[in-house]
Amino acid sequence: MRQRVTMDAKLERAEPASESRMAIGEGGWTLSIDGPAPEQERWAETIFALANGAIGVRASIDELGGGDGSTFLTAAYEVSPIAYHERFRGFAETTDTRVPVAEAIGLDIAIDGAAIDFTTASAERTQRRLDLRSGVLTRETRWRLADGRHIAVRAERLVPLDGTTGYARRIAVSPIGFTAEIALTPRLLAAPTAAGQADDPRLGVNLHAHGFAPFGEPRPDMVVEKLRGSGIAVAATQAVRGATKAQVAADGSISIEIVTGYAVAANAGDPQRLGDNAATTAAALADTGFNALVERQQSALDAFWQNAVVEIDGDEAAMATLRLNLFHLFQSAGRDGQGSAAAKGLTGQGYEGHYFWDTEVFMLPVLAVSAPEIARAMLAYRYATLDAAIANARALNHDQGALYAWRTIAGRECSAHYPSGSAEYHINAAIAYAIGFYDKATGDTGFLIKMGAEMLVQTARLWIALGAHEERTGQFCIRGVTGPDEYTALIDNNWYTNRMAQAHLRLAVEVVDRVTAAAPDAWAKTAARISYAPAEAAAWTAAADAMRLPYDEKLRIDAQDDSFLDKPRWDLAGTPADKFPLLLHYHPMTLYRHQVAKQADLVLGLVLGGDGIDVERKRRAYDHYDSVTAHDSTLSACSFSILASDVGHSDEAWRHFCSTAFVDVDDLHHNTDHGVHMAAMAGSWLAFAWGFGGFRLREGVPSFAPALPAAWRGYGFAMLWRGSRLRVDVDASGVTYRNLDGPAVTFARRDQSVTLAPGETRRFDA
Repeated sequence: MRQRVTMDAKLERAEPASESRMAIGEGGWTLSIDGPAPEQERWAETIFALANGAIGVRASIDELGGGDGSTFLTAAYEVSPIAYHERFRGFAETTDTRVPVAEAIGLDIAIDGAAIDFTTASAERTQRRLDLRSGVLTRETRWRLADGRHIAVRAERLVPLDGTTGYARRIAVSPIGFTAEIALTPRLLAAPTAAGQADDPRLGVNLHAHGFAPFGEPRPDMVVEKLRGSGIAVAATQAVRGATKAQVAADGSISIEIVTGYAVAANAGDPQRLGDNAATTAAALADTGFNALVERQQSALDAFWQNAVVEIDGDEAAMATLRLNLFHLFQSAGRDGQGSAAAKGLTGQGYEGHYFWDTEVFMLPVLAVSAPEIARAMLAYRYATLDAAIANARALNHDQGALYAWRTIAGRECSAHYPSGSAEYHINAAIAYAIGFYDKATGDTGFLIKMGAEMLVQTARLWIALGAHEERTGQFCIRGVTGPDEYTALIDNNWYTNRMAQAHLRLAVEVVDRVTAAAPDAWAKTAARISYAPAEAAAWTAAADAMRLPYDEKLRIDAQDDSFLDKPRWDLAGTPADKFPLLLHYHPMTLYRHQVAKQADLVLGLVLGGDGIDVERKRRAYDHYDSVTAHDSTLSACSFSILASDVGHSDEAWRHFCSTAFVDVDDLHHNTDHGVHMAAMAGSWLAFAWGFGGFRLREGVPSFAPALPAAWRGYGFAMLWRGSRLRVDVDASGVTYRNLDGPAVTFARRDQSVTLAPGETRRFDA
């Protein structure tokens, strides 16, 4: 749903779509949800989901059993055929779908030998509390049983951030006002059925006869299953610490620790060995114990929060929400180079667990300056799927280069709708942008030598295979593509695509030169293997220098593409609120014929590639494109917020910041139950640090131009830049820069170059 935030004198944010508000405690480090209504339960499960890049567990209530899918593994996905009535050459043939795995979240409770049926009990009070410093989710529920007696359940949960495919729980049950024998039995069930086909393209697909089936001989206290389509097998088992049965006095308690271990095998293999691997994981967690796991978790998060400082004076809700958003980003991104960060992370079934281009444009830049080792692993995943990208380019009739899939898990294209899928060639430029940003932020030349340079060469080749110099003007034109705006498809010279391709080509030339100088022998081997010739660099430079960037002289604005500004405008103001998002109510062809944008397109291009374009020109572009953008994508608001900050539209910057920051906490698009919006969560930090903080890269050097929102008294953020932890604090009287630790760091303050020695602080008055 399109959300317009009404501004008042205090610049307050929109009222939440969700009826349940989160309580904030301990200086913005703890978040609590008290007893959401049943229709909001799935929202609460999403918001407080826990993950570690390899496994994700929704915040389901243990004694209710996890519902229709609580647990996801990055490596567990089904492969199913895409059904076409008319199939043409090069169409995607199969889709990857991340599916829920064996349900281990359940817990059976018996009193004096009689099992409690919680469908006949009522929860008089439930509170979930997430501590962002420890990563521990605590839930306390007071149940009124069918016989009128009451019990209290306290459940603590964590998912180790080291990438272990398992999680730990500590559960205590107390009889209130009576004495009884209480028995606790962990429940382990086969994987539930994945979400089915829906009219909303953001949800799942019909897996036909695919999905999990039993694998191997049954084993007690263990589930071993194999996916019929992909052949991927998963084993799950549990271990318990503490007595599971005891006589408990009134208001006393029985407490146990339950750990769950999973194991995944890509090629099925031996079910016995797979089960043994799951048991080993569970045993290791059990041997460590819950308290020790909490200590490890706190250490990992302490290190992260030092680099990801968010301090806001005068707006605890925004501060806590930004921290929650960063927490989700940190915990959901892959750490082993075999997976990345999906559109919904590991928090739900939306978008089938696919990776999109927003991983590199929105998420990776945040992690590059807060958890660079994770950013590197995300790029390593793209390198691991480079062969699939080369195959994808050949499927689209390009005889050279690589084209990364628009949506994927294993690397192959999974989109059946090519106008807004395969045609989005800009994903190559997004990955190149991420490589360049990571390189500038970390100075990790080793990555360029091992992986980055090869990725840049193969993807830069694609632009030459796709585009051509126009004979009449000599301009390099890229035709028949779709930009970020999926309401405008298969157009010529999309400004965003061309601008990003231009930067991509120049980066490829620069990196090849650097790698050649830094590691000539290693690069010679790579160049020979991929048949690179130095003449290619000259062609890339010529194409970049001649790149067509459409501009409308009459309107004096950059044009989204060659035809966008000639189309009749969609009447956004006259469109009923219940017709948003437009994609769910209008045929794509109807949208394609109008001047209407789903999301930031040219505006995003000006954020990422606006160097050399003056503020007045950016302001004219902002004003026009804001009037024709539906903001039907959660990717949109942060880009508009950043550009609004750049051009001095402070109220608009604030409005769009709120739309991206609170998109899940306030359920502004009414679909957080499908999973969090990872790119929007990352985008909220970008709007904060890039927009209000004015952070940009200028010739490879950090640049800042901070502004203070009217709603705040001050704010601060930090980032890790080439081994130095740089902190920026802004208030009404000026800006303070501190090099907290690490080597000397140089940055630009507006047009002034500043170098801070280790430990140095500099203050600049407003």
